[in-house]
Amino acid sequence: MAERVKPVDAPVLAGTRLVRGAGGVVSRSLPGGAVEIALVHRPGYDDWTLPKGKLDPGEIEEYTAVREIEEETGLRCRLERWLGTTRYLDHKGRRKVVHYWLMRPLSGFFAPNKEVDELRWVAPHKAADLMTYEHDRALLGRLDGRVELPHQPHLRAAYLVRHAKAGDREEWEGPDEMRPLTKSGLKQAEVLAERLAAFSITRIMSSPHVRCLETVEPIARRLGLRVILSDALAEGADPAAARAIIDEAAQSSTILCSHGDIIAGVMEHFAEAGVVLEGEPRWEKGSVWALETDGSRVHAARSIPAP
Repeated sequence: MAERVKPVDAPVLAGTRLVRGAGGVVSRSLPGGAVEIALVHRPGYDDWTLPKGKLDPGEIEEYTAVREIEEETGLRCRLERWLGTTRYLDHKGRRKVVHYWLMRPLSGFFAPNKEVDELRWVAPHKAADLMTYEHDRALLGRLDGRVELPHQPHLRAAYLVRHAKAGDREEWEGPDEMRPLTKSGLKQAEVLAERLAAFSITRIMSSPHVRCLETVEPIARRLGLRVILSDALAEGADPAAARAIIDEAAQSSTILCSHGDIIAGVMEHFAEAGVVLEGEPRWEKGSVWALETDGSRVHAARSIPAP
């Protein structure tokens, strides 16, 4: 019997906890331009669904998506773009939120395992008929015009980064904009580069302050992108100007590196505007806010803790 799920507006059992998960719409292109996506059959639930899984302790959603897809399908994939979330009550009555990305396979092959006994590559319009759950079908509408389902916004994510750990402001004798990262801050920057390299980043913008530039230099080297400097992201700038830059950056998958005062002002504005914030309203050095947009405005923001 398939796993029974209920929409999020169904009654929630008192004391139930939130279950967080992540997964992917794994897509491949065929000669001639046709597209197929991967569906998996789970014998434990006897259902056909998109590959996904729960977060491990301390894990972020992007890592979970890549790990779970490889565990369930044998495919090592790259994140292309964020597709959205599904929210429902699982078969135990727990609130469940699952984030999904469009993903492209890089290598690997499927072998049956204890969680998944079959994988099928199917055209999206046929996938909709095979899928067990309505919330899975709804995600297919976010694959642009190549899917024969009602149109959904083309969702993207911009990544708002606070610079990594820098030297003490009081002990630094030079101009503050020249204050560099500490050794631990440089290590943070390398870990951030490893995390962010899994995403399909098209542009990197930064405050001109050295500590911000040093934070994004490792990811810029990895991706072969130049860093675009913006005074609107500098410490002490008008948060409204920073918001305008972020709104413009929402047209593409952009990393924006800035300072605590700017990020605080931007996030407070989002909260007042009714943007859904997932995670505590914090912006410690080296932390990231994934800003999920439809190409015109931010709909939700998700906190990624500092390394």
